Amino acid sequence: MGFFKALFNVTSKILEEQEKEKRKNFERECDLYNLDEYEREEVRKGSYEPYNFEDSEDVELDDDDYYQN
Repeated sequence: MGFFKALFNVTSKILEEQEKEKRKNFERECDLYNLDEYEREEVRKGSYEPYNFEDSEDVELDDDDYYQN
């Protein structure tokens, strides 16, 4: 039983570290796009990607892209 408990502890630590890294990467990406808290919450829910909140003025469109003023 000691082996399984040690294996469980190691696995738990690895998963915990991966989750911490994932949260740090999320925060970095949100900071990169200067997202507000409500925008971050939408990204957390999975409704949007961080780049979906870019201002249209900051995005350079190709000639064949459609956009509305």
